[in-house]
Amino acid sequence: MNQNPVSILEKGYNKLLSEYNRLNLPEIRVKQFGINPGWNAVIGTNGCCGVAMSFQDNNPVYDSDQTGLDYSYLQTCIGQPLFEVSRETMSDSCLSRRSIGLAALNALSQPFVTDEILKEKGFKVGIEVKDLVRSDDNLVIVGYGGLVKSYAGRCRELHVTDQRPVESFKTMIIGEIITSGPVGITVHPADENREVLADADVAIITGSTLVNGTFNEVVGYAKNARIRALYGSSAQLIPDVLFENGINIAMSVAISDPQKFEYDVMNAPDMETALRKHQRKYNVGDPDKLYDIK
Repeated sequence: MNQNPVSILEKGYNKLLSEYNRLNLPEIRVKQFGINPGWNAVIGTNGCCGVAMSFQDNNPVYDSDQTGLDYSYLQTCIGQPLFEVSRETMSDSCLSRRSIGLAALNALSQPFVTDEILKEKGFKVGIEVKDLVRSDDNLVIVGYGGLVKSYAGRCRELHVTDQRPVESFKTMIIGEIITSGPVGITVHPADENREVLADADVAIITGSTLVNGTFNEVVGYAKNARIRALYGSSAQLIPDVLFENGINIAMSVAISDPQKFEYDVMNAPDMETALRKHQRKYNVGDPDKLYDIK
């Protein structure tokens, strides 16, 4: 590992290692990897599977040197302990290696994101962030995804920031007059994160910030927000460490049927299909950090 300040992935690794040792859980090893233009998947033993965004598809920020993977290296990881693979890759300067590192940590996190375990730890499950948004809120979503439309019209202002060009989200509407959509949503480039998040009442942040190393920066910009949620399939990391580092709600998915997920990673037309078919959504919050949230 490098000597930079401890990253969120390193903190996640340390938390998971502590939990596995405390509970005397069996060692998880790598069975195989699934590599896709949108996602990287790690299939481990004991039903432990995890994914992380790969940034290979539709992202102008990172070139192939950052998003490409050395398949021969991945082959050397087969059969190795998942903790060892995550330790080797999570702090790598190469984005694709960090994606594998996060996917490995997300796989190791699977035993800790069941409702039973989350409740045992005193966390609140079944939170609906949409129900917590107030009509006078300034809501900011970092990362333009499918959930954006579900918040339109629920708040005073809705802003979205993204690394991709703002123009890529616009639709020209040609009628008696020419207008553009989306209506009621202001899209910003990622370099406006600091300015936009500083005034947020609610900040919903993509889990891909865990991959590209911007998590601490983005969460720091949103420090004054009442709600700071991390969302998406990349956000499967054990919630404890997220709550200890500025997040108060985690919105992610667990792999509900590891065997079928493993099959579909190999055979489904894309990773999104495999995820949708075999995921269990969970929204969980830390009660100690949810005061005055409604």
